[in-house]
Amino acid sequence: MIVFEQVPDRIRIELSSAPKLSDETFAMLRDFIYSKTGIYFPEKKKYLVEGRLAKRLQLLKIAHFEDYLQLLKYGQQRENEFEFLCNTVTINETSFFRNEAQMNAFYQKFAVEIIEAKKMFGTRSLRIWSAACSSGEEPYTLAMLCLEHLKPRYPDLHVEIIGTDINTAVIDMARSAEYSHYAIRSLPELYVKKYFDNNNGLFRLRKEVKELVQFEYKNLIEHQMMRQMTHFDFIFCSNVLIYFDQKAKIQVVGDLYDSLNRGGYLFIGSSEMLHKISNAFKLVSFPKMTVYKKE
Repeated sequence: MIVFEQVPDRIRIELSSAPKLSDETFAMLRDFIYSKTGIYFPEKKKYLVEGRLAKRLQLLKIAHFEDYLQLLKYGQQRENEFEFLCNTVTINETSFFRNEAQMNAFYQKFAVEIIEAKKMFGTRSLRIWSAACSSGEEPYTLAMLCLEHLKPRYPDLHVEIIGTDINTAVIDMARSAEYSHYAIRSLPELYVKKYFDNNNGLFRLRKEVKELVQFEYKNLIEHQMMRQMTHFDFIFCSNVLIYFDQKAKIQVVGDLYDSLNRGGYLFIGSSEMLHKISNAFKLVSFPKMTVYKKE
């Protein structure tokens, strides 16, 4: 359990209205978030930051955003408060089978290609990273696809899937592997019946799916942390780069490249491109999508 430090009396007041975020303080707070996460909030997103953090300031009885920024930078429990900040301002939008074209390409072509190539070296394995995995729908989708399409063809296939996120709250949700009926709305009925147990409307993933996936905290902008992620055949990092500026994109994509095995594939969002970010990958086409290959 996280216990937050006492806030000095000089900045405690009984608040009758939400604190207001000035343009100057927003710029400083925005720069602080960027320096720690690589996520950049333009001026038009000031309302989002203000709205999401105002309740936190009221809970801590902090009168001004300037004092909250000091708490983030210098407070004794600044690491815990930074964790809360990340959990509050990061956007978590995902679903099962969210990008169907990518999932089809994964199990129909590219996974088979890599498994067959590894057979020449006497191994049959897949190591997959779902970066910014939110509440786990993407890595669990990949696990179900492996069980449904790849394991029957390659019974001795070893699959390891790692889901990471900067938001510790959604990581906890992912580990629980429990989802509402709304969360599984895009899943084919076959997968719901085969891989979930329905407990009064709460759908729990079965053991054979959960045991293929593990979850970790990872900040994509932390270079040393990224260096721990190695030897992957696939990296899924969809709709993440859009929240970084050019400098951060170049750094993150460079680290993702280093994390891949030679011959491995990087999947990014359909609206994202590596033009002017990296020329190290080979662009490979598949119906309704493209993917980047490390040669």
